[in-house]
Amino acid sequence: MAYTYRFKSFVRLSLALVAGCVLSGCASGARTGAMTTGVVPNAIVASNSPARNAIALGNVSGGSDTNPLWKSNVSTDNFLDALKQSLQLNVLLAANAGQYRLDAELMDLDQPFGGFDMEVTAHVHYKLTDETSQKVVFDETVVTPHTTNFSDAFLGGERLRLANEGAIHDNIQSLITKLLASPALKG
Repeated sequence: MAYTYRFKSFVRLSLALVAGCVLSGCASGARTGAMTTGVVPNAIVASNSPARNAIALGNVSGGSDTNPLWKSNVSTDNFLDALKQSLQLNVLLAANAGQYRLDAELMDLDQPFGGFDMEVTAHVHYKLTDETSQKVVFDETVVTPHTTNFSDAFLGGERLRLANEGAIHDNIQSLITKLLASPALKG
């Protein structure tokens, strides 16, 4: 009798663990394409703009790889690729050495531990330096929140990944708008 009770308890516990693993899913890292922003509508670069094809990427850091057993993160490589592609799509990226060097540090991703709606806030410090004068012309930490709702994804790990991607996407979009509004790049 005691053996049957232990076996049933073991089966229930095993089923609960399997169900928990299936419902939570394995964590996956943020995808470059989802973080890349297309042409920013309010920040179109004119053909005679000093910003056009003028920005080279310098040091990009701060991301962290995703541990599939823990939670989704944004890797430095994916952040770098998303930033590069976004600058390129907005006609800001220099083919070689540019007039300006953009350094970026992903300082923090404020992530919830769990929940139905997941809000992630990206804190990225950007510094734009004029390569001729070595003068810093833009130095700001851009903070952008992004919320993913339960209706966007059933699995919590998936919602967190989507919120990470959205926060970085919005951050890069905000950066581009701010850069083109800065006195150094207005021309």
